[in-house]
Amino acid sequence: MADDETHIGRNNEERKEDENRRIMGKALEGVAAETVQRFGSAIKEHLAAYAGDREKPADENSRPPKTLKSIAKMETSNEFKKQNLAQQAGFSAEVEAVARKNADNIIAGNDTRFKRYDDVKHPDGRQVSNDPIVDIVEVDDLGKPIIGSEAQMKFVGSSPKKLLDKLKSKKYAKYRDADVSMVIPDDYYDVLMGDGPDGINEQIRKLQGELDGGRLAGKNSEAIQQQIDDLKQIKKSLRKSGLTKREALYAREHPRRMVAKDVARVANKAGLQQARNGALIGGGVSLIRNMVACINGSIEPAEAARNVGVDAGLAAAFGYVTAFSGAAIKGAMQNASSEYLRSLSRTNVAATMVSTVTDVSKVVALYCRGEITGAVCIERLGQQGMGQLGGVMGVAVAMAAVPADGAFMAAMVGMAGSTLGYAAAVAVYEELSTALHDYELAKEERIRVERECAEAVELIRQYRRDMSRDVENYLATHDELFNRAFDAMDQALISNDIDGYLTGNADIQESLGYLPRFRTQQEFDDLMASDDNFVL
Repeated sequence: MADDETHIGRNNEERKEDENRRIMGKALEGVAAETVQRFGSAIKEHLAAYAGDREKPADENSRPPKTLKSIAKMETSNEFKKQNLAQQAGFSAEVEAVARKNADNIIAGNDTRFKRYDDVKHPDGRQVSNDPIVDIVEVDDLGKPIIGSEAQMKFVGSSPKKLLDKLKSKKYAKYRDADVSMVIPDDYYDVLMGDGPDGINEQIRKLQGELDGGRLAGKNSEAIQQQIDDLKQIKKSLRKSGLTKREALYAREHPRRMVAKDVARVANKAGLQQARNGALIGGGVSLIRNMVACINGSIEPAEAARNVGVDAGLAAAFGYVTAFSGAAIKGAMQNASSEYLRSLSRTNVAATMVSTVTDVSKVVALYCRGEITGAVCIERLGQQGMGQLGGVMGVAVAMAAVPADGAFMAAMVGMAGSTLGYAAAVAVYEELSTALHDYELAKEERIRVERECAEAVELIRQYRRDMSRDVENYLATHDELFNRAFDAMDQALISNDIDGYLTGNADIQESLGYLPRFRTQQEFDDLMASDDNFVL
């Protein structure tokens, strides 16, 4: 009896600690909601740049906008392949630049957006096709172009110097006359706006020297003055595009990889921001809790300081994972072909999914390392919420449809029954225990409650024995597979083997009755490129 009471007391302590962790996890999940929504919407811009905007598709009377995917399918001739690719890279640069600018605006909380001028539908229903002056324009929250935001994008020339030569030419005088901004590659911008020998300032300085010398010699220097004026106007009109010349060509030749990098970059920003928030919240809560413990004398100051540091670090890591993965999932859902998924993207389901998966993964890993028993594993999985318990039952149902020997299926049914019975008995016990402590009962009522509590305890013992037997039998058949998969994933992380990690993860999914959507990076790329519905 004493052992049982000690065991129950220890379980109560563990349950309290788990409850504290869950409360903190939910708090961090709630704080991450805004970050996930904002950065997820930014990620959606990059996914829409590749496959088209499924959230706000063009109507039947509008021309389908260019996408990185459609541009990559443009034909090239063998004779002029290099020139064709350079021209098409210019189109890719427009699409990519618009996606990056819009993503930055969403993250910053700005209401304005950028569009390719060809994709703007004017009030009279007119759409421009390959406007000779404007490539990109900024629009307000109603979709109306903002006057003065018109820009021409130029990703021409094999070097900054050659680009500047083209900008100075008579052919490009129409852009100077129209006084539009000139959007150029970031790496070219840095050179032309810098103080190096190829910079605009240096060229103006040399021309100014020639002009001053010519005037002293009595020469007509109008041509030189015009060159200086043109250079000053060009310098004033230059803007960064948000990508380099090499990235534009990469977007044309490898659009899926470019989008994957964009998604990872934005998701990383979300993770870093939420890691800071998590560290502040987790560290703050831990500081208060450990200060109280120090005052009570239950721990020493040095231990309290260590606890605060560990809690802050764990909260930061949890925040990073939640925001990184949640933003990526939210972006994919927001641009999914399914209206249902798009509507779900407006909720906090993405962050909740990541939080739940993280909790379940931790519990399974603890069991596989031998740190908890099978009974405790199932008990903790049940504590993650009815959704997870339903998931375990779903696995049993799914596996029941697979041909298997009767003994194994009987074990599955027994595990399901004992799990529910155990959960019900614990619920009864906790309810009656609360009644004992929270209310003053009459003597005869107290005797009745104590008797029912004792019966509930006996039920708990019986169900625990049954559950332990059934769970251990079931999990033992998967123990080797789990360990092998986790070892493969750990090794893949060390060796930076993406395919190895995905394969290990897929093996675990299959063992639990799920059908993985992809097992390799290539299969993931193919899934992203597919027009099929994105099914979670």
